[in-house]
Amino acid sequence: MMWHVPSSSQLYEANFISFNRIMGVLWANKRDTGLWFAPSHCRECRVGIQVLPLIPITEFLFCDHKFVRELVEWTMPSLSRSDVKDGWKGFVYALQTIYDPKEALHNVLTLTEHDDGNSLSNLLWWIFSR
Repeated sequence: MMWHVPSSSQLYEANFISFNRIMGVLWANKRDTGLWFAPSHCRECRVGIQVLPLIPITEFLFCDHKFVRELVEWTMPSLSRSDVKDGWKGFVYALQTIYDPKEALHNVLTLTEHDDGNSLSNLLWWIFSR
């Protein structure tokens, strides 16, 4: 609940919600949209770090399909940046599976690499077991 920032969120102020859909880091009394290894504009990293590891519990953590669609659509424009690694894209496409498995499969099959915390076989398992 604290990490997810749906557009309907009541936890954060409207200005923050208008630019964010997922948290990077939560401290005791502070929130960060960046990560220690990526700035806040790297939305795919924020999604990926919250999805890692992609295992059965991930489906429970991201059970609000409306929010998942909102999160993926918020993240997709970031994937076109030239510095985005395919490995991080895989986590976004994994979430896309929750509401559009056919498109997610297409996207996963275009990847040329996978994050150290993921693999093609893991993504295919995820897609075909939803």
